[in-house]
Amino acid sequence: MSSVVWRRSSTGPSLDPRTIIHIDDAPLAERAPGSPDAPITLRPLTGEDCDLAVLIFTLPPNHVGKLHWHPADTVYVVRRGQFIVEGEGTYEVGDIRWVKAATPYGPERAGPEGCEVMLMAAGSFPLPTYDPAVGLPPARA
Repeated sequence: MSSVVWRRSSTGPSLDPRTIIHIDDAPLAERAPGSPDAPITLRPLTGEDCDLAVLIFTLPPNHVGKLHWHPADTVYVVRRGQFIVEGEGTYEVGDIRWVKAATPYGPERAGPEGCEVMLMAAGSFPLPTYDPAVGLPPARA
């Protein structure tokens, strides 16, 4: 099964440096041609010139994601609903979650009303995501 490859929308407000970014006006990311359908949405909030990926992701009600890891530390802020991470617990609106780079976690789930979460990580969009069954994170010193 192939994974979804995301790209920025070619429409919508500018994400240029030194621009006020209105979260709800930023365009949704698009799936690259040939990528499978995905029940989640991604809204990148920073442009390609930014070394920090900031995005909003939305999970539909009761959605269950996959075990995965990212090569950069990630910080999450729950904006709507409940965000549930196996082995960690339930994050509510306003809660902040921090995950160290190369730490496998998940699956992540949405509560019964879905959830919306802001994610921030070093690097640019799309944030690399790895399946531990395919590629193990590098060993930490």
